[in-house]
Amino acid sequence: MVKPVEALRVLRISHSGVVTAWRQRERELRLIGCDVVLVTAQRWEEGGATVSCEVGGDGFVVPVATLGRHPNGFVYDPRPLWRLLGSGHWDLIDLHEEPFGLAVAEVLAIRWLRAPRVPFVVASAQNIPKRYPPPFRWFERLALRRAAGAYTCNIEAGRILASKGLTGGWTLLPLGVDTGRFRCGQRDPPADRIKVGFVGRLIRHKGVDVLILAAALDERITVQIFGDGPELGALTALVAELGIGERVTFCGFVSEQRIPDVYRDLDVLAVPSVPQPGWIEQFGRVVVEAHASGVPVVASSSGALPEVVVPPSQLVRPGEPGDLADALTRYLDEPGLWERAREAGLAGAERYSWPRVASTQLALYRQSVARAAPVTPVGESSGRRRRHRCVRGRRGVPPE
Repeated sequence: MVKPVEALRVLRISHSGVVTAWRQRERELRLIGCDVVLVTAQRWEEGGATVSCEVGGDGFVVPVATLGRHPNGFVYDPRPLWRLLGSGHWDLIDLHEEPFGLAVAEVLAIRWLRAPRVPFVVASAQNIPKRYPPPFRWFERLALRRAAGAYTCNIEAGRILASKGLTGGWTLLPLGVDTGRFRCGQRDPPADRIKVGFVGRLIRHKGVDVLILAAALDERITVQIFGDGPELGALTALVAELGIGERVTFCGFVSEQRIPDVYRDLDVLAVPSVPQPGWIEQFGRVVVEAHASGVPVVASSSGALPEVVVPPSQLVRPGEPGDLADALTRYLDEPGLWERAREAGLAGAERYSWPRVASTQLALYRQSVARAAPVTPVGESSGRRRRHRCVRGRRGVPPE
């Protein structure tokens, strides 16, 4: 018999839980009756800086040391995993790591030794079909064929999992936003100038150079760049070369605690991502956060960004500074557009609230546990199994 939803015990493994604010999913799951224990990294690089896990009031968190820095090329210290998988009466294991990654292979190997009957679900954001070299291809195949279910933050990733042999069903489960922290502030629409923000890591495929080039095309555009990364030097040099240093400010790394205030000080958020060979945007967390903060968006029409940008916030061709500049200044030149985009974004952000995400995730857990549960034959009692003879050719004959 499948346990009731409120009694499910879930071991969830996700390195991104190192960021305190990103553990709201688990908090909401526990509020609605799911007993979640979260294994996460002790330290991880986020937004261009190393973040250390602070458990604080989250007593359900187990920080674990990691070896390796690539999101799909690291492993956890196996000793805590060995103890957890051997000591808990788990109903489900939630692997919030890509199914081809080393961490998933590691956990499934320990599960095989310590808790082979416990079903598991996997997660994926990979929205480009890829054929990985061995052994990663083997890890992925094994995980997808054995998983009781899966969830993805974009539509294409789910289709790819199904095409690669996922036997369980998959659920579209977006990343969430804390609508209590990211909320609309009092702000008048921009008049003569528009303050445009970028929030994220300074790496080539985020397209910050495209934003800088767009600012050079119209003196009414000012830019604030929040983040750090390997492209900082090149971007600084580009600003100096264009002679627009008075309109472009590099604000450096910003902590997760300060990000809501950053959004509320902007007129528009720019997400000028540029597709690269083997990479496109997989979700667009900053878009959802900006919408929840009442900030209109201009983003590249790339990857999963069209799934999260709420019109009349705008999509533009990737890598085109002219298109980006025109879209940004439309908020100055077209009366009422900024206000409409602000209101539509606020309304659209509600579907990404953590309570709604947690409710969807709990439904996935319940379906996955039910799918993996052995079928009880008709007439079988809880104390002893009865064997029934199958009579060929006779239909509708109940067991004796």
